Amino acid sequence: MTDLIQTVLLYLCWIVVIVRVSALRSRSQRPLWFALLLLALGITMLQKDTNAAIENVTGDPNVQYLISSLSAVGVAATLLTFAARAAEVRISPLLRWMSCGLTVLVMITSFAVFTSGGETARPHFFPVPGTLSVLDVYWVVYLLYQGIATAATLVLLLRAFGRVRSWLVRTPVLLLIIGSVGFLVFIGSRFVAVFGGSDAAVAFGTYVSSPHTIGVSLGCSIAAFVPFFLGLSAWRGGNALYPLWKSLVTAVPHIALYPPRPRLLDALLPQNSQLRLHRRLVEIRDGMLIMNDWVQPSDLAAIEVFVSDVPPELMAPMTTACWLKVAIAVHDAGLPMATDPLDLVRQGGTDGESELQWLRAVAAVWTDPRADRFAATISESRLASHRI
Repeated sequence: MTDLIQTVLLYLCWIVVIVRVSALRSRSQRPLWFALLLLALGITMLQKDTNAAIENVTGDPNVQYLISSLSAVGVAATLLTFAARAAEVRISPLLRWMSCGLTVLVMITSFAVFTSGGETARPHFFPVPGTLSVLDVYWVVYLLYQGIATAATLVLLLRAFGRVRSWLVRTPVLLLIIGSVGFLVFIGSRFVAVFGGSDAAVAFGTYVSSPHTIGVSLGCSIAAFVPFFLGLSAWRGGNALYPLWKSLVTAVPHIALYPPRPRLLDALLPQNSQLRLHRRLVEIRDGMLIMNDWVQPSDLAAIEVFVSDVPPELMAPMTTACWLKVAIAVHDAGLPMATDPLDLVRQGGTDGESELQWLRAVAAVWTDPRADRFAATISESRLASHRI
């Protein structure tokens, strides 16, 4: 990994850690925040100035390797927690954190015993080939924990990837999958480098660790902002539905928990964008179910004639907008319900996302002058026939 990429990822991690400190309040976001914090600490340990400062303070050039390895253990543990929650698989917290804690304890203890004994290690704090010391325990425990935790994380991330449909969520999960695959290869190369004494494996490990660092940095950073992007998307959706929703709530106020606010106030001061959007979808659908009873077959037949001239992609939403406008008009005029109402509310989405797309299409033509003109013509005909 080049110094430039390393520096960019270092700044990215620390910026996200600082900006998204509010993620600590979220159970689903907390592991990502800690993973980024520990990864940022690990990348910081790779900086030459940091290494020199630590060596000056401790007098031991190998302390940086201990801190970096402990950070990596923490990253693996927090990513495993995130992956388990994303895949909705329960792994005993006691098992997860006891195994992590035991690994950290063994590593610190073996490091202290090795350094206090005055023994010598190879560069990167590797044991000398052909010798057996407590340093071998250090590396066996570290690599064993990292291999098991990363493999489990990879399996869980693959399962989570298949469960989600939104690419806003899939993208960070995919990046974490790439990072986990890269880290498994890195662990294999590290095993060869540590116990085989291969310098080529050390160089190879430096390169294959890059996908892990990049994938985890970008994946966690994007995932940390997913709630913000989801909130923004919900805010846009709620605003798009406002004209349609307000018309229905004005016609049948009891469908809404709260009365409509002015458009600008509604847009600028949403208490909870996702909750507002959810309620708006439900309230619009409730309003459509009620208004359905004020539309007669002759109304629909006339609407279909009117909308036959609009572009094909607008015919279905324009038809829905028109019959709703007709129903609201005759309802407000006090006309009785249709004697033979149609079932017009079956059209729509099969889930929240597709329902939102459908209602946004209806809301998009709600203020179209053609819809107003068509609906006015038909409703006036209904009112006139009623007076006769």
